[in-house]
Amino acid sequence: MRRATPSPDEVREMARRYAGGESLERVGKHLGFSPSTVHNHLRSAGIVLRDAHGRER
Repeated sequence: MRRATPSPDEVREMARRYAGGESLERVGKHLGFSPSTVHNHLRSAGIVLRDAHGRER
């Protein structure tokens, strides 16, 4: 994993993939970030996250 902050384009790609049904882990692996980094940046972008069972909160 890398420690750099994701660029705005990477955050948009995170949001696109997450909205398409990918998990935080899968999005992170594809883009080279940890699931927690993906989580934090999606929340900061105002994305509503699913619960652990894939349901919207």
